Amino acid sequence: MRSPHIRPAYSSWPVIDQALRDVVAELTPAQLAIQPTPERWPLWATIGHLACQRVSWLCGFLGEPGAETTPFPDALYSCPGDEDLEHVLDAAQLMAALASTFAIVERVLDTWTMDMLDEVVRRTFGTDEWVHTRGFVIQRVFAHDISHITEVNEILGRAGLRQVDLWP
Repeated sequence: MRSPHIRPAYSSWPVIDQALRDVVAELTPAQLAIQPTPERWPLWATIGHLACQRVSWLCGFLGEPGAETTPFPDALYSCPGDEDLEHVLDAAQLMAALASTFAIVERVLDTWTMDMLDEVVRRTFGTDEWVHTRGFVIQRVFAHDISHITEVNEILGRAGLRQVDLWP
C-alpha cells in the first residue's frame, strides 16, 4: 500500500541532513570562520542560514508549528547571514539548529499528503503579496538545502576538509 504522505518523494533528505550534521560536528571554530571570498559569508553563517530558511519558509510563510523550538523563532526577519553576521554560531549551536529545524521538516514529510501539495498559500509582507503552493515551498526548501550543502562542500574541499556526502 502506498503512503499518502510525501516522505517517499524526499527519502534521501534525512540521510543528507545527517551527513551534514556529521561533518559540522567535526568543524573547529577556525574552520567555521572560513570565508571563501570577502563578498561571501563565513561557513558558520551559510550553515546557519540553511537551517533558518527551513523555519522561514515552513513556519513563517506556511504557518507550520515549531519555530519556537528552534534558535530562529523570527526566521522571516532574522537569519544568520541574511540579517545577522554578529552572533557567530559554533559547531554545537549549528548542530542544535540543524536538528531542531529538521524536526519541522520531518513532521511535514510525515503529515503532508500528495493532495496538499497543490494547496495555494497567500501571504502579505509589507506591500508584497507572495503566492506559492505547498509543493513549491517544500521543493524550494529541499533545493535550498542542497544548494547550500554544495556551497559548504566547495568551501570544505578548498580547505582540504571532509565534505558532506550527498550520495551515500
